[in-house]
Amino acid sequence: MERFAQLAAQCLNTVLESPVQWTDLEFPPEPSLGDFAFPCFKLAKQLRKSPPQIAQSLLQQIQEKGTLPDGLEARTAGPYLNFIVSRQLVLQSLLQDILKGENRGNYGSIPAKTRGTWVLEYSSPNVAKPLNIYHLRPTALGAALDRIGRYRGYEVFSINHLGDWGKQYGMLTVAFRVFNKTIQSPLTMLELVDLYVKINALAEKDPTIEIEAKEAFLRLEKGDPEITALWKKCVDISLIEFDRNYKRLNVHFDHIWGESHYKDQLAPLLQDLKSRGILVESEGAWIVPVTDESGQELPPCLLQKSDGATIYATRDVAAAIYRFNQFHFDRMTYIVGAEQKLHFKQVFGVLRKMGLNWVDTCEHVPFGLYRFKDAKMSTRKGNFVTLDEVLTQAKDRVKTLMADRQKDHPQGENTKDSHEALEAVSEAVAVGAVVFHDLHTDPVRDVEFDLERVVDFEGETGPYLQYAHTRCLSILRKAHATGQAPETIEFDPALTQHLTTDVELHLVKSLGQFPIHLERTLKFSKASQLAHYLIDITHLFGTFYRECQVLGQTPELTRARLMLVEATRRILGQGLQLLGIPLPEKM
Repeated sequence: MERFAQLAAQCLNTVLESPVQWTDLEFPPEPSLGDFAFPCFKLAKQLRKSPPQIAQSLLQQIQEKGTLPDGLEARTAGPYLNFIVSRQLVLQSLLQDILKGENRGNYGSIPAKTRGTWVLEYSSPNVAKPLNIYHLRPTALGAALDRIGRYRGYEVFSINHLGDWGKQYGMLTVAFRVFNKTIQSPLTMLELVDLYVKINALAEKDPTIEIEAKEAFLRLEKGDPEITALWKKCVDISLIEFDRNYKRLNVHFDHIWGESHYKDQLAPLLQDLKSRGILVESEGAWIVPVTDESGQELPPCLLQKSDGATIYATRDVAAAIYRFNQFHFDRMTYIVGAEQKLHFKQVFGVLRKMGLNWVDTCEHVPFGLYRFKDAKMSTRKGNFVTLDEVLTQAKDRVKTLMADRQKDHPQGENTKDSHEALEAVSEAVAVGAVVFHDLHTDPVRDVEFDLERVVDFEGETGPYLQYAHTRCLSILRKAHATGQAPETIEFDPALTQHLTTDVELHLVKSLGQFPIHLERTLKFSKASQLAHYLIDITHLFGTFYRECQVLGQTPELTRARLMLVEATRRILGQGLQLLGIPLPEKM
């Protein structure tokens, strides 16, 4: 449908003064109204006509120019100009496009490295703290955009920007002294957290701890060997633990560059800003007066504290410059919590003041919080739930649900193989459940975590979509086993004449929208766009499954409907994989 949306936009642009993008077209609420809709509201003030009058006028101009391509019909629906793709084009051309790919297909993909370079920063946990449930938000969203961006032709460079620099490592240095730990002490991630929590609790009663921590960080910035060795120990422990979690989520990064990666660039950066007259002194500290993209004045951006220490804004400015010099990106996206909105406005303001025009290609994608027992989780206070713990709890619950299902539908003896299979499937379903629950929520909204709802096999959940995919596989396996279909389902144009119901047509059209939803996901940096589309596809397939019996029909009708099953399997499977949802063979 991407191709037809582009044709509709081209047709519109022959009669519009300001061109529209094909991604600006909307989907009508009912299939009977059409496949694409152009809303005329925004033209009302300019043309001084009502939206319905504008829609009628545009239709008349298109008809007079004769620019409507074959197979595409245009008609008005109140304030909308709608476009309808002919049934023949849908069942012949569109279904062929979906089915021609091998394996699960590559419908909607664009050749690699053909549309620019995209730098994506996501996950970005702090060293010496475990991945908590709220780290899932930037990790899952970033990994999904990473996969979809590559699928749609971007050259993507993913960066995990670790929080491995700053006063907190001064606090850990003090904690090592206070609690009699050394560089040789065998420590786990949770033990590091325990040290951090304890030292913060002491600091609330003893202000000298904060002073000592600041001094320790200054020594770290200056390369003190003892503190550097302790810092490296914390980093090494953390990377091992992070990697274990990322493997569980099937998340990979091109570069793991923490804040420390840029430490040698900070002094030259500050000197450059001073020489330009951009960095000014304020009460012993050094700041940059900044504005946002509209020229609105912002609070000044602090880059060096009065004690000479830098802060994370300094490192973010240095990192942005380094990345542009390294990748010459066309787009750079930071997936970081909503509480950092002002921070990024200030960082972008510094870059803008330096005359770096590429700052306009930088964006901050904010996200909301996870809520746990109505409280914001905080590692500093010791109130947190690790991501690993959540995934394990989800897996245990899935195993219970699946065991109950097996009691109702026994499938043989509980052998070692079946036990291992249950373990593997439970892990896949648990990961899919937790990740999908996050991604199908608009990133700007907070997430309330309810384990029972997350792992439910019914409703708008990951397991529900995974089960729909396994149902497609089951139908295809049965068709092969009973001789009603060859091992590989291929497109046969002669069979499309047997697809006569509106349900079948609507399913094919909706499957064809896949690349459009991928593009909108990238445009708005919201994986919820794709997630909700996959939910709609699953609902439509459920309707098709109930109303259009696939197996046991005439050979021609069965094979025709098996093409729809295979097309659904490919789109649903590809979409879930792009979101990071595993695909178990059976559930």
